Amino acid sequence: MRKKDKNEDIEQKKHPIFKAFIKLIIIIVLLIILLFGISFYNWKPIAEVLILNTPSIVLDSDGNEIAKIGATRNTETIKLHDLPNNLKNAYIAIEDQRFYKHFGVDIKRTTAAIASYIIHLGNASFGGSSITQQLVKNLTGDMADNPLRKVSEWSKAISLELFMTKDEILETYLNIIYTGPNIYGVQKASEYYFSKNIQDLSLAECAYIAGINIAPNAFNPFGEKDNTEKIAKRVTTVLNKMKELGYIKEDEYTTAINEVKSGIIFKQTKMENNNSGVYSYHTDALINEVIKDLSKEKRISKECAENLLNLGGLTIQSTQNSTIQTIVEKEFEKNIYMKKSKNEEDKTSQAAMVIINHENGEVIACVGGLGKKETARGLNRATSSTRQTGSAGKPLSVLVPGFCENEITASSVFVDIETTFDDGTEEGYTPTDYNGFQGAITLRRAVESSQNIPFVKIMEKITPATSIKYMKKMGITTLTEVDNNLNLALGGLDKGISPLELAGGYATIANDGRYTEPTFYTEIKNNKGKTVLKTSQDVRRVFSKQIAYVIKELLTQPVKGTYGTATYCTIPNIETAAKTGTTNDNYDRWLCGFTPYYTAVTWYGFDKNETIEFGGKNPAGLIWANVMKSVHKDLERKNFERPDNIENATICPSSGKVANGNCQNTYTEYFLQGTMPETCTVH
Repeated sequence: MRKKDKNEDIEQKKHPIFKAFIKLIIIIVLLIILLFGISFYNWKPIAEVLILNTPSIVLDSDGNEIAKIGATRNTETIKLHDLPNNLKNAYIAIEDQRFYKHFGVDIKRTTAAIASYIIHLGNASFGGSSITQQLVKNLTGDMADNPLRKVSEWSKAISLELFMTKDEILETYLNIIYTGPNIYGVQKASEYYFSKNIQDLSLAECAYIAGINIAPNAFNPFGEKDNTEKIAKRVTTVLNKMKELGYIKEDEYTTAINEVKSGIIFKQTKMENNNSGVYSYHTDALINEVIKDLSKEKRISKECAENLLNLGGLTIQSTQNSTIQTIVEKEFEKNIYMKKSKNEEDKTSQAAMVIINHENGEVIACVGGLGKKETARGLNRATSSTRQTGSAGKPLSVLVPGFCENEITASSVFVDIETTFDDGTEEGYTPTDYNGFQGAITLRRAVESSQNIPFVKIMEKITPATSIKYMKKMGITTLTEVDNNLNLALGGLDKGISPLELAGGYATIANDGRYTEPTFYTEIKNNKGKTVLKTSQDVRRVFSKQIAYVIKELLTQPVKGTYGTATYCTIPNIETAAKTGTTNDNYDRWLCGFTPYYTAVTWYGFDKNETIEFGGKNPAGLIWANVMKSVHKDLERKNFERPDNIENATICPSSGKVANGNCQNTYTEYFLQGTMPETCTVH
């Protein structure tokens, strides 16, 4: 007999001590988790909704169903008692052999997993997940493999077992697990792989479905790669485990093994789903907003929030006005707007539009791309793309802060000539006026034809830092320190602004100076009709009704003025305010405006900067005009409501002062109380 080495003897003595130490740590950890399991009990209502395995529906503003979220999943719920015992036992044997004995966490497997993790200094996977833990992962969508996530998973698994029976857990698990390409649950797996109802599966077929749980796509018999040998090996492993645990008898095992050796017969059923998941751009935006809000409100991951939408049977009240949404979609599908890119093959021009009910911030229509929408939750340019605004940003960056800081009135006169501004650089900043320099003009005239020099002069007075402060109050979140320069006056931005946020800023003016954060939904109810979440919008007053009214009046000038840049936006019997925007090299075109009813913003351009060639016209303006005229076609005559403490006077355009009898080409202007200028002394 070989004599024991001294070091070998020491190692044998150390080993049981080490094992005992690890076990002690595991027991302490699990006891702590068990004690704190109640603290995770707020997860109970989330789990109860998730296990419904029912799609959520979205209703438009008239209560019509416009989307079914989660219906793209090929799934079918089946009761546990309708499942063959061989299938249930196959899953338990290969996934969690002590399923009916543990309390959500298998201490033996968990101990081994943690020991491996410690021994390998964190380089090994935790593993050891029970069926209950796997269900938690499927419900929450949290698949990260790290200690903190694992502790949370253990707690949730323990909590789950406090309010669900073992059979309920197993039934839910078998109904929602991923079993193949867009296939969830064992019933659809049976149909897909064998064209059979699940009760008709053989033992070997049951072992196959359970066995592929580790990686369904890797064992797909219908893929390009021949997986026959791989499948046979995996099914044999499951059958051996079932035999070892006493779930099947020797003769059953032999019959199943023979079926494996001769080759399991697969017969594919093509899975068809009537719901493509292609919703309106509005619904796409709603889904993103709801996921974000559910995650924040319920303190769950975004993956779990998305599962709530797919599985929770929720009813979501959207703000979409389907009549108006359809008007916008049809306009965006017109071929006239589709211009081929000269720089990118198979790419075309694009556009985006947002329409808001500015009284409550509800987005009633939203389109994020030209042409018919064929992609599920693709790029939504209305909400996700930030672009340079050009002159479309002037009302927010210059007019609002200029009036709020008492630096301007509507009749302030500026000399519009070539000017070099001190911007801290050696050469200075010399902007261009695309409509030609106009000499001494009033602010109203500068707004009318979108002259640049007067707006940079105002920005110089109020400072870019002050401008940024007000823009942020109006919901603009993408400004950076780089934007703290005079070019901010003309919409030359570091990152740009999305159509949605620009619409929110214009809606602040239309809503009498009160900012209301745009939203795509108002309320979410569960399957029992109980409200589980209401939209929470930031609402704040940024400036007075009086300032808002004066700016509204100024912004009617591009529509009604002789030199107006948006005269084509006139809507019969409806007072309209609008502002155009064009960026350098004609890369971006904008039309931003509002009526007493709605605020709308339209952008047009290419995803990658490219000069727009549209016959000298503003395509964003054409889209805006066509849509808004159709939207307002049957609405009652309406003008902007004039508040108290607004004064008006006849103004001399040369001096910007109250006209005397000798002044010519006079016009009516509006002023905040106490800011009316003196009488003209020029004439």
